Amino acid sequence: MKRARGIAKLPGFPMLWIASAAAAALMTVTGGFGTTALPLGQRALFWMLLMGWSALKWQLWFWATVRTRQDWFRAAAIGGVILSLPLPLEVLIAGRAVGAGGEMPDAFGTWGRAMAIGAVILITILMVTRALGYRPRWAAPAPQASGLLQRARIDPARLIAIEAEDHYCRVHSRDGVSALIHYRFGDALEEVAALEGAQVHRGAWVAADAIEGAARDGRRWELLLDGGRRVAVSATYLPQARARGWLNVRGRACRRPAP
Repeated sequence: MKRARGIAKLPGFPMLWIASAAAAALMTVTGGFGTTALPLGQRALFWMLLMGWSALKWQLWFWATVRTRQDWFRAAAIGGVILSLPLPLEVLIAGRAVGAGGEMPDAFGTWGRAMAIGAVILITILMVTRALGYRPRWAAPAPQASGLLQRARIDPARLIAIEAEDHYCRVHSRDGVSALIHYRFGDALEEVAALEGAQVHRGAWVAADAIEGAARDGRRWELLLDGGRRVAVSATYLPQARARGWLNVRGRACRRPAP
């Protein structure tokens, strides 16, 4: 289970794989790289192999090079050059693996087509993230602690949740520290608007990357956060949480164990 959580937090996952699958489907239909002569099944297998390998390369590259939001552009630019160099050979190997044979394709033509495929992947990632209601991690610089977080002495990157308690806000961090600050919850929501997260209750906000699962007790839902904390999801915010995939983080809904 911990391994699955670790995979879910890899840079670019799962959007990279969704976009690669979309690109493979598009190339299968359009017959990219001159594969129109191949039977549909053989062509689909070729693109599954090629795009699957490409997604794996990029996933490993991002894992090795991305540590903060500021790393994304540099990692993508350098990776676009380095990871594309062996592409002609990979096309040849994938073709022979599916029984298509062939010779080494033209390198410059292959790299040019790779740029087109990369554009498809990028557009798909942007469309999916926008449809889910949040921006990619590279869309904005990491915000600095101010207002509530500054008073609580909690780094925005370590924030997992904010809960309202009367005229106070309780701020929770990943290291188990929480601070109770006299603060309006509405003002707190405005301050964390640039962070990737959402309000899930009249008096609760959670960080997206702190969610490890969901528990259901009848019609009542709770989000399971990093460190074991639970935050209730009210009916008002349930559709948004479901649209973001937060109620199915582990691939299935987890019922709350009986006391």
